This record gives sequence, C-alpha cells and structure tokens, in this order.
Amino acid sequence: MIPLILISIYIIQLQTKLFDVSSDPTVQSLALYILYGSVSVAMLCILAWDKIYLSLKFMYSCFFKPLGNHGNDQQSRLEAFYQDQAKIYDNTRGALLRGRKTMLKMCAAQLREQISTGAMGRNPIWVDLGGGTGWNIETMNEYFPIDRFSKIILVDLTPSLCNIARERFEKKGWKNVTVLCQDASTFLVPGLEDALEGRVGLVTVSYALSMMDHYFPVVDRIQSLLSQEGIVGVVDFYVSGRSSAPAEKWSPQKDRQCNWFTRHFWYMWFELDHINLNPGRRDYLEYKFGTIKSLNRRNHFIIPYMIQMPYYVWMGCSKTRQNEMVNFIDVSDDTDSVTSAQSIRTSVSNSNVSNVSSSSVSPVSFTFQNKQWRLDYNPTLPCHTQFRSYIYAFTWEDPRVDLEYLNLKKDDVMFVITSAGDNALEYALKGQPKRIHCVDMNPCQNHLLELKLAGITALDYQEFWRMFGDGNHPHFSNLLHDILSPHLSSYAFQYWSYHSDRFNHKFYKTGYSGLALTILEWLIKMQGLSKDVNAMTSATTIEEQKSIWDTKIRPAIFSPMLQKILHNPMFMWNALGVPINQMNMFLKECTPQEYIENTLDPIPAHSLFSQDQYFYYLCLKQQYSRNSCPSYLTREGFNKLKTSGALNSFKLHTESILDALMSLPDNYLTKLVVMDHMDWFDPESHDELDDEIKANEKNVTERWSGLIWRSAGTKPWYNELFLKHGFVNIEALGIRRPGMAIDRVNMYASFYRATKP
Repeated sequence: MIPLILISIYIIQLQTKLFDVSSDPTVQSLALYILYGSVSVAMLCILAWDKIYLSLKFMYSCFFKPLGNHGNDQQSRLEAFYQDQAKIYDNTRGALLRGRKTMLKMCAAQLREQISTGAMGRNPIWVDLGGGTGWNIETMNEYFPIDRFSKIILVDLTPSLCNIARERFEKKGWKNVTVLCQDASTFLVPGLEDALEGRVGLVTVSYALSMMDHYFPVVDRIQSLLSQEGIVGVVDFYVSGRSSAPAEKWSPQKDRQCNWFTRHFWYMWFELDHINLNPGRRDYLEYKFGTIKSLNRRNHFIIPYMIQMPYYVWMGCSKTRQNEMVNFIDVSDDTDSVTSAQSIRTSVSNSNVSNVSSSSVSPVSFTFQNKQWRLDYNPTLPCHTQFRSYIYAFTWEDPRVDLEYLNLKKDDVMFVITSAGDNALEYALKGQPKRIHCVDMNPCQNHLLELKLAGITALDYQEFWRMFGDGNHPHFSNLLHDILSPHLSSYAFQYWSYHSDRFNHKFYKTGYSGLALTILEWLIKMQGLSKDVNAMTSATTIEEQKSIWDTKIRPAIFSPMLQKILHNPMFMWNALGVPINQMNMFLKECTPQEYIENTLDPIPAHSLFSQDQYFYYLCLKQQYSRNSCPSYLTREGFNKLKTSGALNSFKLHTESILDALMSLPDNYLTKLVVMDHMDWFDPESHDELDDEIKANEKNVTERWSGLIWRSAGTKPWYNELFLKHGFVNIEALGIRRPGMAIDRVNMYASFYRATKP
C-alpha cells in the first residue's frame, strides 16, 4: 500500500506542479522530503495502529492515569488501575513480565518427575494466586495438560481481570478451573472451605506477591495449603538489600546483589504503583520454604543494558520434605557416610535435621533435590571463584588402560578426579562399582558431569547424542527447563541457565580447552588441510591414516609458530590446562616441541581415528562420530547406564582432594585414580600433597589394589613421597618412548601405580 501511495503523490506532483511555487531547488527538495516522510509515517501509523494503540494505552494506564484516593481499599485501587487495560493486559506484558514461562516449565518438570516416581499423586491440585487473566493456566497447558490437575483455583482481587479469566476458561471448556475474586490470604472455595489445607500440590505466584499489601499472611497461607510433597513457584521483581540475603547461606544466589542505583531507583519507581520490593519480603518466602531452584535475572526492558530491571524465578517446597530427603544423603547399603565436609557441617550444625519445623533455620538446598549426586559446597570460597568455566569439556586420559589395571568389581568404592566426567562414566559402565566419588575443585567441572548424569537419566538417546556427540543442540534451553531441571542441583541448574548458549554451535570449543580446539581449527584452515584432515579421520586402514599424517598434516602442523605458542605458559594453562609446575617437569627432560612430537607421532599408527581414536577425532572435528566416541555415547552404553542403576553410584565433591579424603571414613576406598594432578604441586612446597598421600594411606581398605596416576615427567619427583608414607611398591605401568604410544591419548610421559603391603 505504501508504494502505491508514494507513486500517487509523485504523479499528482507532476500533474499539478505542486512544488513550482518556489524556484529554489533546495526548497523544492526539502518540501518533497517532508511530504513523502509525513505520508510514510502516517501510513505506518495507520497500518500498525493496533500495536501503537496498545503501547499508548499501556503507558497511559501504568504511568499517567490518575488512580484517585482509595484509602486502604486495595481491591478498588487495583480495579481502578486495571479496568481500562484488562482486555489488553496479556498483549502488553510479554516484554515486561519476564520469567513466567521459565517458572511454569520448571514447575511442570518437577511435577512430572515427582508423579513418575510416586512421590506425588497423579492428579494434583493447583492454586494460582494473583492469577489475573488466567494467562498462567492457559500457558501451563503447553507444559503440563490442564486435565491432569484434579482442580485448579485461580485467585485474584481484581474483578475486571477475573472476568477475562472466566471468559478464557469458558472458551477452553475447562471444567476443573475455578476463578475466585477474593483475597489471597483468606480465600475460601465454596464447598471446600477447609478441604484444601495441606492438600495442594502446586502453588504459583507470578508478579503478584510484591503487589500484596498483606504479604506475610499470604506466605503463611501458602504454607498451610501446601502438601508435604507440594511445590511453590514464584516469579517477581525484586531488589536486594545492602548486605547479602540470609538465603545465600543455604542456596546458590548468583547475581542476587544489586548495585546502589538499581536498588534505590527500582524500589522508588515501583513504589509509585504500590508495588513493594522490600528485600525482607523475599527473605521471608525463602525462610518459610525450602529452596529447590533459584534464578536471579535482569530484564533489559526497552533499552538493552541501560535498563536492568531485577527479577527472580524461584521454586521451593515445604520444609517437612527434608525429613524424607535427608535419608538419601547417606547411603544405607554401605559404610559410606558421603557427607562432604561442607554439606553436613553447613546444614546439620545450623539445624536439627531430625526435627525440622517452619521456624528452624533453612537447610541447604541440596537437601531438597530429587537427585543426590551433588554434595554441598561453599561457592564463595576463593578456591572456587577463581574458575569462571570448566577447563576441560572432554576428558584427556584413556580409560581403557585404566580399566586394564583397575580390575573393577561391583563392591569397589572409587575415588576419581571429575575432569569432564567421561572416564567416571566409563568406570560406571564397564565396572559398575558400588560408589564413585568424583572430586574437583572447579565447580564447573562438576556442573558438566551433573548435566551428563541428568541427560542420561531424563533424555532419550538422540537428544543426548545431539548435546554431547554432535556438540550442538539449538533447543538446549528448552530441554534444560522442561526435562533436565528436576535432576540438577540448584547450583548446576543456575550455571547452565546462564550458559545455555554453550550448545548453540560447537560445545567442545567452549571452556578453556576450547581455545586449543579453536586454534587447531584455525591452523587447519589456514594451512589448507581440511580435506586431508577429513581423509585421515575417515581412513579405513592404519597405513592410509599414517601416510596422510606423515606427508600432509605433520609437516604443516609442526611449524615455527606452533613452537612459539607452546613456549607460552599462559597458552599452556588457558588452552591445554597445563600449569607452570607441570610444564617445568617436562622441560627438564625435553623441549615443548619434542614433547608434542613424542605425543602425536605414534598416534596415527596406534588405532584408527574413524573407529577407535575418539580423543583426536574430537580435536580435529570438534564432535564425535557414532563409530568413534566414548562408550557412554554409544546407544548400547547409554541404555545400560540409564537402566542398570549404575548412575546411583555417583557422589560429586566440589572441594580439594585432601578435603574430600578427610571427609570419608577410614578403611573405605578400594580404587583411586588421581590423573595428573600431583604434577601441579611445587616440588619446593608440597605440604598439602604430603597430607594428601597420608590421607590416601589412611582411607584405603585391605582390599585396596592401588592408586594410579599419570605424569608429564618420566620420573615424577613425588614418587619418593609414596615410599616415605608406607607405599612399598611404586610401579611404572607405562613409560613413553619416542615412536611408541602408551595409550590412545599418549599425552603423558608416564603411568604409575602405588601399592602398599
């Protein structure tokens, strides 16, 4: 239409010589621009009038319309505010009220999980407080069918919004939904005056708690309504206090604190509309209920990054649920007390878990999780905050060789370093030991293993393969909220919510190790080696594979530029995860160039990239193939882990190896795999390593068959420490020589085992 209008104006101008009143070409051009611009703006306004009208009415109703004096009558004040915008409410709140879908997805996923495990009845009751127009209920139908609720009760104090809700549900034909125009703290359902107390499976409150004058009675009413297995979902605006919130002592609260301007500006801004963002309100909610999940976000409303409107998404439960869940912290079928040093020190020292009441200090959020893989830790400690991401997106040790020497049995109790979790999953799959304690100081490494455990538990094989085989899942955010969230600790869920883009492109190029893969990919492209790499990774014979390496790829990779890169300690740490002490170990025996040559040269002759050598296949292709991948990524391995109960063996410690060992009972461990971490210690200052080896000696049982490790040096300096502390036999299981590979990775110069009498 606009082009036709502009053409018409142009024809009229030609016929009438409209702009000939002035002979000045500049004036004529200016007049022409004004006319065309005015007509264009007018036509755009006509065509987009519906959207413009909604925006204008929204701004008038929210910011300019006088509400009058309603005294203490909150209902009349709310009605004056909403009556003119009730019909346009849903169309104007999408950008302002963020997080509602996230909250509903989390609640739906939690309901499905609890129903599937028998922890909740198949047809729960849902109460939506401050439900307004019923948008929450209609949207929830996409995630959890409305007919699966035995009854749904929408409570709101505003008549005009309740009328919209009734019309909506009548059109949908939902007979199990009741709309009550009553106060949230005192509402009664006709015919069910006292029948709801302690029976409600789900209570949700979306951007309503902050608007309720009588806030504390509402929270108390939610507590009385909720069943022992019930859950509460809340999304709302907030501002933090000047100091840390009490809940930060027992649940993850990333980005909860607001800066001075944000705290004061939004508090005063919302106060103009009788919305109370006093931090004590949210504190009271978290005090009365156990925290299952918590997210703190910023709504960049209208102007990204300039406007940062704080809001939170929170899911909680009755504290009485802890009496049931605390039994799962300790494992009853063995001597494993598994309470990490921080976990029970934090929760039990502050509250008596055998006598939990609504007035007791809130226990740690780990107590309320569906899965008890993760043990509690303090994320504010410097030893954890130094890590912004995981270092390793994939594990860089060959588990096949480990399994040859470990000789795992079903009653074994293992102690391993987490890394990316690939080897721990291999041990669980092939050996199915009774317990696998995975330890890592970097919380993000445990977040990654938790995600893999949750994925195997909840996803089908194809979805899991897309995430960790292809390394690319464009709908990961939906999977996280819809399926995975009930199986993740609040810490891991929060981390992956903030980093859901990791699976948008190439997952294995993320983390610190991703820098090395990125540089390798760039080097391959710059050297024009892409076709040769594809040929080598698809070769069907060792001879063909080795020929391509020797004649095409090796000469291009071992360049002077690579030598300079490998001599840079910052690159060695940030890209390859090699700390300076470990680098110094191999520099005493060879140059970085020689070390890399001794690592890579034997690999093409060892096994096929296309069928077995998945470590270097991943480095070259940034993804796995169906024929070249870790066992847990095969369909057979995935299904076995999913159905055999092997995942129940995992306990994830986020602490130092020494602290983890000290938290475990004496004479408990039977197998230890500590990878290369002892290389990280300084030969001149190693008191912690001394204590660690002492703890190893104390923790192992008579059935213990050894501790295995790898090193960048052929004769690690710390071998003598094992002899000092009673380990009589230090056995070299593999020493790397030029041209010979000790395993499929061949990255380490030696592979050792220590035993005692």
